[in-house]
Amino acid sequence: MIGQHIVVYLMGVISLRKRIVFLALVAFLTLLDAAGLAAQGVQGGAGFVAGLVTDKMTGEPLPGVFVLFQGYTYGAMTDENGYYSLKRPEKGGTLEFSCLGYETKRVKINQHAKMDVALVEAKESLDDVIVTGYAPIRKEGFSGNTTKIKKDELIKVNPNNFISAIQTFDPSFRIKENISAGSNPNAVPDVTLRGQTSVSSLDASDISKQSLSGSANLPIFILDGFEVDVQKIFDLDPTRIHSVNILKDAAATALYGSRAANGVIVVELRSPQAGQLRLQYNTTLTLEVPDLSSYNLMNASEKLEAERLAGLYDSSTPWVDPYTDGYYQRMNNIIRGVDTYWLALGLRNSFNQRHAIYVDGGENDVRWGIELNYSGNNGVMRHSSRNVTDAGFYVDYRIGKFQIKNKATFSFSDSSDLPFNSFSDYSHLQPYMRVYDDDGNYLRRLESLDGYSGSLVNPLYEINNYRSYSKSKYNEIIDNLLVNWDIIKGLRLRLQMSATIKRNSSETYKDPSSSSYGTGNLALNGDKSTTSGDSNKLDGTLQLMYNASIKGHNLNLNLSTNIRTTKYETESASYQGFPGGDLTSTNYASQIVGKPSVSDSRTRLVGFLLTGNYTWNDIYFADLTGRLDGSSEFGSNRRWSMFWATGAGINIHNYDFLKKNPVISTLKFRASYGLTGKTNFSQYAARNLYNLDTSSWFPTGYGVFLSQMGNPDLNWERTYQLDYGGELGLWKDRVHLKVSAYSQRTVDLITDFALASSTGFQSHKENMGVVKNNGIELDLRVRVYQDRDWLLSVFGNFARNRNTVVEISEAMQAYNRKVEEIFKNYNPATTSDSQYSKPYLKYYEGASMTAIAGMKSLGISPSNGKEIFLKPNGEVTDKWAAEDWQVIGDTAPKGQGSFGFTAAWRQWSVFTSFLYHFGGDAYNSTLVDYVENVNLAKENVDRRVLLERWQKPGDVTTMKDIRDRNVTTGATSRFVQKDNTLQFSSITLSYDFKPELLRKAHIGMCRLSLVANDIFYLSSIRRERGLSYPYSRSFSFSMNISF
Repeated sequence: MIGQHIVVYLMGVISLRKRIVFLALVAFLTLLDAAGLAAQGVQGGAGFVAGLVTDKMTGEPLPGVFVLFQGYTYGAMTDENGYYSLKRPEKGGTLEFSCLGYETKRVKINQHAKMDVALVEAKESLDDVIVTGYAPIRKEGFSGNTTKIKKDELIKVNPNNFISAIQTFDPSFRIKENISAGSNPNAVPDVTLRGQTSVSSLDASDISKQSLSGSANLPIFILDGFEVDVQKIFDLDPTRIHSVNILKDAAATALYGSRAANGVIVVELRSPQAGQLRLQYNTTLTLEVPDLSSYNLMNASEKLEAERLAGLYDSSTPWVDPYTDGYYQRMNNIIRGVDTYWLALGLRNSFNQRHAIYVDGGENDVRWGIELNYSGNNGVMRHSSRNVTDAGFYVDYRIGKFQIKNKATFSFSDSSDLPFNSFSDYSHLQPYMRVYDDDGNYLRRLESLDGYSGSLVNPLYEINNYRSYSKSKYNEIIDNLLVNWDIIKGLRLRLQMSATIKRNSSETYKDPSSSSYGTGNLALNGDKSTTSGDSNKLDGTLQLMYNASIKGHNLNLNLSTNIRTTKYETESASYQGFPGGDLTSTNYASQIVGKPSVSDSRTRLVGFLLTGNYTWNDIYFADLTGRLDGSSEFGSNRRWSMFWATGAGINIHNYDFLKKNPVISTLKFRASYGLTGKTNFSQYAARNLYNLDTSSWFPTGYGVFLSQMGNPDLNWERTYQLDYGGELGLWKDRVHLKVSAYSQRTVDLITDFALASSTGFQSHKENMGVVKNNGIELDLRVRVYQDRDWLLSVFGNFARNRNTVVEISEAMQAYNRKVEEIFKNYNPATTSDSQYSKPYLKYYEGASMTAIAGMKSLGISPSNGKEIFLKPNGEVTDKWAAEDWQVIGDTAPKGQGSFGFTAAWRQWSVFTSFLYHFGGDAYNSTLVDYVENVNLAKENVDRRVLLERWQKPGDVTTMKDIRDRNVTTGATSRFVQKDNTLQFSSITLSYDFKPELLRKAHIGMCRLSLVANDIFYLSSIRRERGLSYPYSRSFSFSMNISF
């Protein structure tokens, strides 16, 4: 089996298909090897079986081990010398050895007279250990701030998306609401942990709110000890998870140094266990239905009446006919029964499925496992889908003082999206317009009604009749190797290696027959763009771990070094002119648009780590971490940086005077302080870059010119963090309260710095700017009642984060000026352009990075219907000006969290969870785009379009005159509203079959569950959600069964 440990090397030199065959062969040989070792035994006499039970690590005999034959009521216990003797059933059976603190071991006995057994020390229980990705740490003696979540808890909340489920258990972990992407199965979520500390981009060409929120605030994800991207976690089957650990403060995250400023999410997958052969099958079948409850659009009759009242059909000859022909055209359609509910067209109730099969077994010395997973998500919009298939095998050898584990996984994903169309392309089309012809077929083009100013392209005809597509896929192979060498008692050397090979590709094709092309150059109709990429990652860690316990003193030391290298290569090209919708090969293209672009990047990160953890009698504890990181992404002067953390605490409940206290079961205080960092710029942004001038030829070859000026002194963004808190448990932790507070200060923000024009460049990257985050977190869990049959428990958590820009960088100031420049051509009295109605961000010292900027409004003047504003200097005016903007709101909530309960009766259980946030602000763009500034002649509108409108002097209203609807309203506090929400996130009903019933059918366990997710969403602000892709509700049936 030594050959499998050079898999990483061989995968680099053979093709993908051959790699798969090779690894499958290794898996097959591994299983044969494991089966052969598991079958070894010693034949002997009959009647009784006896033997010696020892500790596998020390070889010392173990007294007090309980020994019995499965299915029989009699047993024996080892004496003080570790010996046991037990009557053997006539036909033999399975002998089970169990002891507190050791893994249970089962051995098949036929005619054996003697059976010596060595037990392996068990890992700490799931609740007692924090997995950091380097080494497990006892929770009671750790000063870091962490949250641990079990697999069963995650699956109860959401069996399809465990990133979403994490929000229920940690109030500081939040998925940013994306009211555009909705429930798109291909939209990877944007996650924050404890607020924002960076700005992703300050690009003047795209400075809307969404462009400034991105991956710069994303925590890193560690999967089985190695960093992976969020897409890998997004596609992960929740049933594969063993536990999730969220590391939040410096004491917990400093292990990862330069990557840890945004927090760390450590995901530990399940591993095979010693014992008999087991087979587990998990399936989740889901019905997903669109949720359109946030839309408040008019039907055909209401829309036509609103247009009439707004004066769209006032005739030039009212004494002859008060209305124009366009009014009667629309009325005739309504009389004929036309009332098109465009929202529902193009949507579907989708059926999604997940299937997972696990087979594992082996004994203490050899364990193995195989897993197969499939996930199919069709999405609620037609032609959208995401399918992921995973396969893997695992082997664990334990030979003497050595342990060798190897796991290889294969992942295949393909996805599709709606090409060139989004939900917003047809969701607001006029309801009195027909979508079908008289034969019930989609109209190729919408009917042309007098006065209609919108597009005549029927997007539903495009979607259902043309062969346009947008699809992507990736193939990935990961091989993880772990070697443990227990040199002496308490001293272990560990080697971890991971190799990842990934290939991804995407294609977007537009059918040349599409009516959107018009009547121009037909030979160039049809567009196709392709992108392909390869990535290779190699991650290695070498650790020396020491643990010693002497008379109440416990010391853990970890000295390690790691290296991580990445390589990315991407190629993209665009083509035009295809003869037909089914001829999609690039060979049929009439021309290639420009030159194909090729890019590649390589990075290397090297780190050295020293950590120490000390406890005394489980009362006092302290942690110290130091890490030195070097990165190839920085300039030559600042490639190395030091990160550190220290923490300490006290377990008062372990004092003698509290150990037997019937009320207080846990009383713990802890505090930590440290420095972590992160990079926040594109590849090679700190380096000088040169481009080849391939447009001309010189005697010495192509010309070379400097294309980017680097900064050799560019340094990491650094975050100093103080975290302190405590835990209180009452009545054996029936009531458990955890309280935390923190203060973060992020310095040396990486932003663009303006350069003198004499350099030939506008800017380069520089460390400037300071941001501060302060917050608190509360977590309360209460077992209200519990007896043999009943259980009732409740939980609730709360978090508040306050973000403050302490020091504005030059780039932020330049960005503010560019926002003002955008409005140079904006005339509040005449301009009609929706780009000026957007709420752009601006930065102010003392304000938040999530602040909303705009004009401070005093409302609509009753005298003339104009809006009145308050300038920053206190002056009242009716003139809108970008330079008079000020902070008019903040999207960050004043509080957020979750709550719910679990109720169980015998084999039945019910779990519920709710998410909430309150106190934040939101800019209601629905009121702007579909009420005040609505284009009545082009699109359907919100039912509030005629309400609260100013009509004549003396009217006290909140909206301008309907006759001013074509004049764009600039950003104003009039549309800032409090965003308080309550979301019924999940409810789960489960039934666990009784073990005695299952045993007769040779079934280990069986659980059936019904789960509903995103049941309702209540908000104090009424606005449309799911603009490009609608939100959805899901209803799932799950079955978990093992043999």
